[in-house]
Amino acid sequence: MKQKDYDTIFASSSQWKSAIKIIRITGKRANQLPKILNFKKPESRVFSLRKLVHKKKIIDYAPVVWLPKDSSFTGEDTYEIYIHGSIVIEKMIYKALSSRKGFRLAEAGEFTKRATLNGNIDLVQAESINEIINTQTEKQLILAQSQLDGTLSKLINNWREETIYLSSLIESLIDFSDEDIPKGLSNLFFKKLDEILNKIKDALNSTKFSSFIKEGFTVAIIGKPNAGKSSLINALTKLNTSIVSDIPGTTRDIIHQKIDLKGLPVTLYDTAGIRKTNNVIEKQGIELARDVMKKSNLILNLSENGNFSYDILEEFLENNKAKVINIKTKVDIKKDNAKNADIKISSKTNLRINVLLEKIYSHLCNLEPRETSLITSERQILHSKKALRALNRIKKLSINNEAELIAEELRLASKHISNITSVIDNEDVLDKIFNNFCIGK
Repeated sequence: MKQKDYDTIFASSSQWKSAIKIIRITGKRANQLPKILNFKKPESRVFSLRKLVHKKKIIDYAPVVWLPKDSSFTGEDTYEIYIHGSIVIEKMIYKALSSRKGFRLAEAGEFTKRATLNGNIDLVQAESINEIINTQTEKQLILAQSQLDGTLSKLINNWREETIYLSSLIESLIDFSDEDIPKGLSNLFFKKLDEILNKIKDALNSTKFSSFIKEGFTVAIIGKPNAGKSSLINALTKLNTSIVSDIPGTTRDIIHQKIDLKGLPVTLYDTAGIRKTNNVIEKQGIELARDVMKKSNLILNLSENGNFSYDILEEFLENNKAKVINIKTKVDIKKDNAKNADIKISSKTNLRINVLLEKIYSHLCNLEPRETSLITSERQILHSKKALRALNRIKKLSINNEAELIAEELRLASKHISNITSVIDNEDVLDKIFNNFCIGK
């Protein structure tokens, strides 16, 4: 731990004016707060109204809570002050605390970092706190909460216990001479190895959907100029996201808007009209449209006349497996029979827009595997992959002649699995995790 980790830190729950603000103070000198602000120390874990005074000036009348280290979030002595949400009151308390030796303003994520270092939560739970704060949809919240409640940690600990069991088996095999290794013990080892390999593979295979829940699904709206792409994104988002014009080629850049589709985070991309053109800027817009198509989970292919086929789309589909919904647009003014249309809509009158949203939602839900992985962060995925590689290398080793090498690979696998949940002695990694937090968390 760095020297600054021994300071007593403080921070407010909000930077802005509000009805109430919570100022949290934690560290070994937190018990000095009654003396600093001249109030009677309250009973442990009891809301107590106190007059806060510094240098004979009344700062506020506010509830105060005293949390000894054995019952606090950080695992350190902690005070929480529920002040009126005035920035002036906040500054006066900050000034009073900063004047004392060993007190300083908390860094981003430092309260959660201390809770982790003191063993109150593990790294997975620490990461989930920031995920919860930044959630934008219900499904994102459910995924983040399943990490905070320890569900993922239990899964990871199960992997670790199984790896340790394999290590105990291999250690017992080392004690035998080559010809004396019991066949049943060898078979048990490889059976258990396959079981844990499959568990980690399954978790990694389903991380893609979890990352979509976390980062969002991508839906590209494509079509020829004046097919109604901008009108559709405006209808889907219920905002004037894109300029609507009868002039072909109005959209040359990529315009995007996020929506919450029944808990799924979805980003809609309005792309440039696809056609042959000599205009340099329009050509760049069409290339951007290609790039968006490549990363999309779903493509909405629009046509006002029912002609859904053109060279760029055909070339794309030859090399990419992407679901395409063919949408006949402007049915309020062009009522022809587009037999190859998946759906016929009018963005102007909102005809079948809700039906289209249901189609989009249904397709995105169908991407979900039977079991959604709880592993979501790059760090968690990286350590899982490293553990998997170490376990896979064992398959190439001889249990009769290379038991020591197998034991070393098991040690590496166990280390990487442990690093998913456990605090590691690497300050750079810890800083990377907690620097993404807000001040006061």
